[in-house]
Amino acid sequence: MVIPLSLSVLPKYEANLLRHQQRIMGLPKSINLHSLRHHPRVAFYFRYPLYHNAFQPVKKNKRVAGYFAAKPLYGKLTSAGKVDRASGFSGKIAIIFIPSPARSLKQAKLLFARMAKSQVTLPNGKRNWPALRQAAERAVRKKLGIR
Repeated sequence: MVIPLSLSVLPKYEANLLRHQQRIMGLPKSINLHSLRHHPRVAFYFRYPLYHNAFQPVKKNKRVAGYFAAKPLYGKLTSAGKVDRASGFSGKIAIIFIPSPARSLKQAKLLFARMAKSQVTLPNGKRNWPALRQAAERAVRKKLGIR
């Protein structure tokens, strides 16, 4: 017998965790993100391993149109061609978009967006991920012609 799980009978922490898990619909685990890092243009902007839970869904008419992952870019490179973290963020965002249904990474697209430099980080110095994701999602929606 299956008993439906009611959020009202769970302790607050578990109820919040369940809501969070129900809300997240990440990239399917069947997609091998390791091969994406071998693409030269993607590897230039995304030098660290990508994880399935870093991809956020973009919906069109209550259906998932695809998934995106984003990261802010730094303003300058050193003379050795490495990222100069002291220069701060430029306001430019690199985005990987994978259309749904995603069967392979051949359809993956590299997109870019812009936002104000002052909004990239919070006053405490941490990245402002909600604002970064919002700017990235706007760029993806514009590219797909979704309002």
